[in-house]
Amino acid sequence: MKKLIAGSWSSGSFDPDTFGKALLLFRNAPMSGGASPSQIVFSRPTRDLLPAHRRSFAPEWQQAAELLEKRAQHAKELQIQHFNRTAHPLPPLVIGDSVLIQDHKSKRWSTPGVIVEVGPFRDYLVKTPAGRLFRRNRRFLRVISPQIPQPQPASSASTTTTPCQRPGPAPPAAPPSTLRRSRRLAAKIAS
Repeated sequence: MKKLIAGSWSSGSFDPDTFGKALLLFRNAPMSGGASPSQIVFSRPTRDLLPAHRRSFAPEWQQAAELLEKRAQHAKELQIQHFNRTAHPLPPLVIGDSVLIQDHKSKRWSTPGVIVEVGPFRDYLVKTPAGRLFRRNRRFLRVISPQIPQPQPASSASTTTTPCQRPGPAPPAAPPSTLRRSRRLAAKIAS
């Protein structure tokens, strides 16, 4: 709107005729939704200074435009339905969960941490072993399954058993391989 007013000034005075024409063009310009302000109010475009055939304002063209809008809306709904077929929300985390944080540059799950705070919009405050705090969305956190320590059997002096090992054929000793200049192993040629 400021550009319309600024463009209506010519030779130091405000020209209301230029401003009126600019305002008419502004009202007919489509917005992000695809419809212009005049189409929203009057359900049809208004005539302005841009040349257009008079039949373009006829009711049959307006009905054709409405039909196209309905088709576009239906296609959009199908696209949303197709996308959401396999999409599902990630399960929420609780305070104390051990997680891995995804590095935004390398995309690797490398930094371990513990959830210390849960935010309102699927964001979590994670504390690393180094003491740093990171605020991350649920999408960039992966739960580490807790490692259950295996119970060690009670050691008693009288019942010490060692597993019996059967003598078997010893694995063949590999011949020493020579390194080449490229530090790759030389190919073994069977003769």
